[in-house]
Amino acid sequence: MTASIETTAAATEAPTTGTTPVVGAGEEFTRLHPTALEVGPNVRSEVDTDTPAFRNMVASIIEHGVLLPILARRDGDLIVVIDGQVRTLAAIEAGAESVPVLIRPDASTAKDREIERLTRQVVANDRRIDLTAGQRAKAVTDMLELGVSVPKIAKAVQVKRETVKAAGAAGRSQAAIDALDAGQLTLDQAAIVAVFDAEGDTDAVAQLLNAGSWFRSEAQQLLADRAEHKARTAAGAPYAEKGLTLLGEEPYYGDPYTAAEDLVTTDGDPITEAIIEATAEHWAVWLTKEEKLTLAATGEFIDKDSIDWDTQVDLSGDAEEGLHHYKDVGSVEVWVPEYFTADPDAAGVKLGPILAAASAEPAADESSDAAARRVREQEAAQKVLAAKEAEKLARRRTIALNKASAAATIVRKEWLAKFLTRKTLPKGAAKWITDTLVDEPGLLTQNKASEHLAELFGVTIGKPEGHLWGDWKERAARTALAPVIDKASDARAQVIALAQILAAYEARMSGTGKDWWKRVGGSNQDNYLGFLDQHGHVLTVVEQVGAGTLTPEQAYDALTAPSEETAIEH
Repeated sequence: MTASIETTAAATEAPTTGTTPVVGAGEEFTRLHPTALEVGPNVRSEVDTDTPAFRNMVASIIEHGVLLPILARRDGDLIVVIDGQVRTLAAIEAGAESVPVLIRPDASTAKDREIERLTRQVVANDRRIDLTAGQRAKAVTDMLELGVSVPKIAKAVQVKRETVKAAGAAGRSQAAIDALDAGQLTLDQAAIVAVFDAEGDTDAVAQLLNAGSWFRSEAQQLLADRAEHKARTAAGAPYAEKGLTLLGEEPYYGDPYTAAEDLVTTDGDPITEAIIEATAEHWAVWLTKEEKLTLAATGEFIDKDSIDWDTQVDLSGDAEEGLHHYKDVGSVEVWVPEYFTADPDAAGVKLGPILAAASAEPAADESSDAAARRVREQEAAQKVLAAKEAEKLARRRTIALNKASAAATIVRKEWLAKFLTRKTLPKGAAKWITDTLVDEPGLLTQNKASEHLAELFGVTIGKPEGHLWGDWKERAARTALAPVIDKASDARAQVIALAQILAAYEARMSGTGKDWWKRVGGSNQDNYLGFLDQHGHVLTVVEQVGAGTLTPEQAYDALTAPSEETAIEH
């Protein structure tokens, strides 16, 4: 069993280099069939051949062969493995026809041989230094840049294609590589950081590197902001063509810009778009995305007061006469322009009466009565401006929290989908299920809960043939979920029961819009979000508002001033 396929004669002189393997004095380099090797005693007392690591090694040997020589010694007619136990067993399972073997001379006595074996096996295992995660990512990036396809790399290095894609992205950013090697980021997180780093967005990179357990939600928010900026720029193109300046941030009172609504023409008339376009070079525009309610069938804009909101909870009920049923209502987002100028005189306009009164200066010959009247008018005007600014602040807060809630919903659903792959209920969940259903027995029948459950389980809802009547999609969702339930074990079925409740809560929240953070009466969001928080989902600031542990004002401050110290903990 010691027949050699290829053999380099035993070296008796100093090692040489070149294409011939380098061997030391008395050593012999050869290639043998792996079954020709005797796997002797090893400090690694057993090898678990069912582990992913072992299976990956088998797959690697099938693809590449054994790359590192197996260290062995002669014992009579036997070639006994000293170092390379796992490689030998994996090569046998892989069906390798030969493996490289370096046969070393024996120590003179059995005791010395045993000491040498133990020493070499401990040192060989201890001194192996794996590549860092960053080094692996950079290697994948280099292979991609050499034109190697993702499937070929995945097969060659024995990882999933998604891992290759993430590594290929992360390896293009030194900041991502450094954070990956420091254990600060996962590979998927490093890939996201690399996207922003490639675009030179150092602020976003710094924000993500300091995001901690909020990384995914902050990344989603940054991605959403980037998409919104791109959409705003596209929507602003017609205004730019007219000569207006597109603003990247909304001006506040006290900025160089004054809003058109606070200005009038020299004749005292309101500012119109025609007036603005006539002197476009002196005007700027800020575009705000607003959600408008519509009739789903026609797209016609409608007012919120024209909707019977009671039908939002009970979809099977009839709407009050003269009002729209909630199920007939849709929504669309539109860009609404607001105009500003930094130079009213050049734009041919002047301050409106309220702004003029608020900033009026005393006249040189002003009488005491006139001064008192001016002060009264000034105070009244300032109160009006303060009220307008408070209204604008409330609107900005609503927009910011709505945006944050949309990003948080995406991340929360990702977490739920992964959480619900479990085979058994988490600790305390059975009692929570019971408490929840006793408290809200009708929870599972509201807000298209089955559709949300299908989404969380990745189940496709098929459209039935024939005439569609009523809420067909909800019924189709229950039909699509039936096979999932049928094949579930008793323990898994309990997880599905938990999923039904979580999906019903999610339907009640995100299924009714972006403003779930407002805590509509009866939503019981603190029960839902509290459960998620208890079982590992880190609540974002907007979710903390939804759970009632933060005020909207606190959340807005945290969202708009992330670099400052706040009482909000990651």
